[in-house]
Amino acid sequence: MAYSANLGGYGQLAIANIGKQTQINLSISIPGQQQSQSSSFSTGNWLSKPKLFQLEQGFVLEINTNQNSQYILIQQNSISTIESPPELNRYPQIDLTAIAQESNFEPMQPMQPLKMGNMSMNLNSMSMQMGNMSMGFNNQSKTSINKQFCSQCGKEAQLGDRFCRSCGHELNQ
Repeated sequence: MAYSANLGGYGQLAIANIGKQTQINLSISIPGQQQSQSSSFSTGNWLSKPKLFQLEQGFVLEINTNQNSQYILIQQNSISTIESPPELNRYPQIDLTAIAQESNFEPMQPMQPLKMGNMSMNLNSMSMQMGNMSMGFNNQSKTSINKQFCSQCGKEAQLGDRFCRSCGHELNQ
């Protein structure tokens, strides 16, 4: 048995009962950021379709198994079991759609280049440009930094300076 749900701003959720394990895949994709995490819990075999409830700060998955009812808290940064959930009938229930067990999710698409003002980043070629400073990590370009800044106070330092002329902090070479 496997199910999926659209969690709105939280992303996509896929859950499956594989043997005596419940596998959960959470995929989040927002502009400039993609995350995917998977967790597996020993729950036993499901007796019925799981229920998913939306709380103020995440979701609770209720799973009825031959062992007992088990609850899994799903938040943006974590997936964990909880012993005693809040009163779930107070919260809206999210529809779970049956899916083929093998399908889970499509692989995430490569991240598109990001551009903000005079800064641009491209993860596919591992390059970044900001003003007249640029860095790259591919075979065709070399890393070049035209300016140096103090990590303590942020003031511009001259190339070759070992210490900041403003605050005296030792500069990284």
